[in-house]
Amino acid sequence: MSFQVQPTPPAKGARRGGLLGLGIVLLLGGVGTGAALFVTSSSQYEDAVKNLQRAPVGCDTEFNFTGTGTFIFYAESKGQVGDLKGDCENVDTDYDHDGRIDVDLVLTNADGDEVDLDSATGASYDAAGFKGSEINTLKLDEPGKYTLSVSSDDSDFAIAVGRNPKDDADSMKTIAIAALIAGVVLGLLFIVLGLRRKPAAPAPGAWSPTGGGNIAGYQPISGPPPTAPPTAPPQPAWQPAPPPQAPPIPSSPAPPPPAPGTGSPWGSPQT
Repeated sequence: MSFQVQPTPPAKGARRGGLLGLGIVLLLGGVGTGAALFVTSSSQYEDAVKNLQRAPVGCDTEFNFTGTGTFIFYAESKGQVGDLKGDCENVDTDYDHDGRIDVDLVLTNADGDEVDLDSATGASYDAAGFKGSEINTLKLDEPGKYTLSVSSDDSDFAIAVGRNPKDDADSMKTIAIAALIAGVVLGLLFIVLGLRRKPAAPAPGAWSPTGGGNIAGYQPISGPPPTAPPTAPPQPAWQPAPPPQAPPIPSSPAPPPPAPGTGSPWGSPQT
């Protein structure tokens, strides 16, 4: 006779709440940070365009360069000139020029010496009501004051000077995308890990395939497996004698027949 012990199904462990919460925080933080940086980059781009220094046509405009490096001169076909310093009268006017812009620029330093400008193209902007394209660059090794003279047959444009407005905005957009991707990937990873349950500890007395244990007190017998079905144990050679039995009680004998008499009990017949 054989029997099989049905294993008890393992109990489900608890979920990893810490990892699950961390994943949600990372996911929401990445999405929120990426969206905020992306919106900020657009606003920063527009502010950088507005903050370019402008010189209208027919004027000598003073510029005070407080930094060093490369500055870009843009032919701005659309925009507005604000409060300027110099002998300019063409201020506080809007302009919107169509077609090619032909202009002559002359830049002088504080000593009145002319500074060469390098021809260049490539950079451009179109934001916050302004539109311009790169025409010259200037590389400065030290800050200083300069005067820019703008001459042209047209007057419905201006010259804008400054850095590339897209540089900082593009860098911030890259950071925004990186933050978004990192938050989503790491957040989803920790959420998946948090949804996985912990391994449940075995119940007391329950069988464990690796840690030993008994099945309700059952002690396993070590040794090689049996090669033949079990048989009855052998009987000993000496067998005890059965206990003595009492002899059977004999039945009572039948009564003996009566002895023959000498005469009839009725006497001799009379004649």
